[in-house]
This record gives sequence, C-alpha cells and structure tokens, in this order.
Amino acid sequence: MQAPTTMTKPNLAAHARRIALLLLIAACSPTPTGPAPADINDPAATLARLASEPEGPGRKPLFIALRRAPAERALPVLESGLASPDPALRSAAALATGRRSDGATLAPTLIVLATGDADSSVRVAASRGLANLRHAAAFVPLQHNLSHETAIVRLAALRALARIDATQAAALPELARLQLDPDNRVAAAATKIARGIAPH
Repeated sequence: MQAPTTMTKPNLAAHARRIALLLLIAACSPTPTGPAPADINDPAATLARLASEPEGPGRKPLFIALRRAPAERALPVLESGLASPDPALRSAAALATGRRSDGATLAPTLIVLATGDADSSVRVAASRGLANLRHAAAFVPLQHNLSHETAIVRLAALRALARIDATQAAALPELARLQLDPDNRVAAAATKIARGIAPH
C-alpha cells in the first residue's frame, strides 16, 4: 500500500500563495450592485422606482411586478399615483394601470388625464394606458386630442384610437387633415390608419 503523499515546504508555500491570490482577487472584485428586485407586495415602492426609471428594458420587471401585485394593494397605490402632483408619477401610474387586467376600474381617471392634464407626457401615458385596456368609452374623448397643439399628444391619440377600434378609427373625419400634419410621425400614422394598417 502506497503511503499518502505529503506536501513539501515549497509546494505548501506555493499553495498558500495561490489561495492568498484568489482571496485578494475576490476582495478586489466589485460587489454586484443595482436595484433590488421589484416586489409585488410593495406596489408603492415599485411605482416610485418606475417613475424614476428612464424608458427602456429596466422598466419591464417593474411593470410585471405592478401587474402581478394583489388588487387590494396595487389599485389604491395606482389611484393615488394618478392623482399625484408629480407628472412622472402620474405617467408611471397611467402606464401601469393599463397593464393590469383590472385596470379598467381606473379608466375614468385615465380619460380625465388623457384629455385634460396640463402635462403632455401624462396625456401620452394615459392614452397609452387606455389603448392597452382597449377601453371603448375612451374613443370619443380621445378624439379631442387629435387637435392638440403638441404632436406627441396627437400621435398618442391616433395610436390609441386605432388600438381601441381600428374600424372606427379608419373612418375618423380628422384623418384627412392629419395625413397632412406638419409632424411626419402623425402624418404617417394617420395614413396607415386610413388604409387600415395598425400604426406603430
């Protein structure tokens, strides 16, 4: 039977140096940072994060968390967000409301924001929320935004109307004027809708 090998002093020293080097590398490695995972049980914190998160993939897990949050927790938070004095919070709440299956309960508030908010970004977000909900009662009110002075508001209204009812949107009398809109995006969307093509 072969005797177990023992580590010689040079080998032991080399081994110790390797371990020390690994520990040093681990200590110097940057600690993983970044936002904590979105919590479906804390809609208020998630909505606040959404309001400060720029457009992009970073918003997706926040929307998912707000969509999956229990109604008894999420809906009061979203309702409060829609009434916030902060436009970023109103916008975030409008978008999140449009992604919930029970968001239609807050649709009357979304209609008020989409057609009467002083902030154009809020009008756009509320229009998108109504479009996602395909809320039929919003069709006529949203038509008022087709004459709004801000192009992005007109564009959001056009897209929302087409999503809510494509056939009805294709018959809008405003389309002839909007196809000549000074904003190329609005003109292109109006042309697509008139031809029965969904605008993007």
